[in-house]
Amino acid sequence: MSGAEFSGVDIDLLADYVGGALDGTPDEATVAALIADDPAWRDAHDLLSGGVTAVTGHLRALGEAAEPMPADVIARLDAALLTAADHGAHPVEAAAPGSSVPDDVPGGVTAGPGAMEPGSDGAAPDRHLVAVPSGSSGRRARRLRWTAPIGIAAGVLAFAGFGLQQQFAGGSSEDTASSAGSAAEPPAAAQELALPNGAAQILQSGTDYRRETLAAPGNSTMLAPAPAQDPESPSRKLGGGAAAVEPDPALDRLREQAALRACIEAIAAQYGAGDITAQTIDLARYDGAPAVIVRFVAAGDATWVWASGPACGTPGVGADKLAAVRVG
Repeated sequence: MSGAEFSGVDIDLLADYVGGALDGTPDEATVAALIADDPAWRDAHDLLSGGVTAVTGHLRALGEAAEPMPADVIARLDAALLTAADHGAHPVEAAAPGSSVPDDVPGGVTAGPGAMEPGSDGAAPDRHLVAVPSGSSGRRARRLRWTAPIGIAAGVLAFAGFGLQQQFAGGSSEDTASSAGSAAEPPAAAQELALPNGAAQILQSGTDYRRETLAAPGNSTMLAPAPAQDPESPSRKLGGGAAAVEPDPALDRLREQAALRACIEAIAAQYGAGDITAQTIDLARYDGAPAVIVRFVAAGDATWVWASGPACGTPGVGADKLAAVRVG
C-alpha cells in the first residue's frame, strides 16, 4: 500500500488512526469524519485495517510453535559443558612432591611438609584447598535443552514485532533519528517556509491567543516562549492578554513544511481574494486550543491574521478557520 494508490489520502495520518495513536486527540475526530465522508479515505482505511488484522494473525500463529534447537548444536553445547567440568576437577594448587593427605583432613585438603604457619614450631602445616567437581554439568545440559527452544521462539517473535513496527512506521524512524540529531545542535532563532510569493518565518511561541490579541503588536515577531514564571505573575501575559504556554503535540503535523504549505494554500482558497503572502506562521494556541496563527498580506496590501486549527490543509477540511482579524 502506498500513497500513489490513494492520492489525496494522508497514509501516515491514517496509519496513526488505525494504530490508536490519535486516540483522544482532535485528529481522531477529523480522520473519522474523512473515513465516513470520503470514499478514498474509506477504501484506504479498509485495506490498512485488513492488513493489520492479517499480520497480527500470522504473528500469533508464529508464536504458538516453539522452534526446536538443532541436534548438532545441543551436542556441541553438551561437549563444551563436560569439558568445562573436567577442567574444574584439577587442583587449584598442586601439593608438594612427597606430601600426603592425612585421613583426618576433610574436603581434600593437602598438607606440605615444608610449609609451616608463620611463628609456629612446625607442628601445624600450611593447608591448600583442592577444587572438587560438583557433578552438576548433566543437570545444566538438561536445563539448556528445555530453555533454548523457548529463547529462540522469543527471539523470533521479537524480530517479527520489529519488522511489523518498521512496516507501519514507514519513514518515522528516519524522522526520529533526524530530529534527535538536530536536537543536539544549538537551536536556530526561527525557521523559514519557502512559498511562491516569498519566505515566511516559522515561530513556535506557544502563545495562547484571544481574538483581541491576534492583532496586538509584538505577537507576530515573538520567537520563543517566555521564561518560566509564577502563574499569577503579570509578565505571564503577552501582547495584552496572550499567555505563553508550551506548543501542543497536536500541531506536530504542521511542523512539516509540506503540511504548512497545504495550510497556507487552504487559507488563500477560503480567503477568496487572490494570492496571499504569508509573513509569519506561529504554532501556538487560540482560546486554549491548539492553533496555527498566520499573518499574511493579501491583494490591495490588506494585512490579516488568521487562527486555524490543527487540521488546516487536510483534504475535506480546508483552512480549519477559528478566527480572522484584519490588522492593516
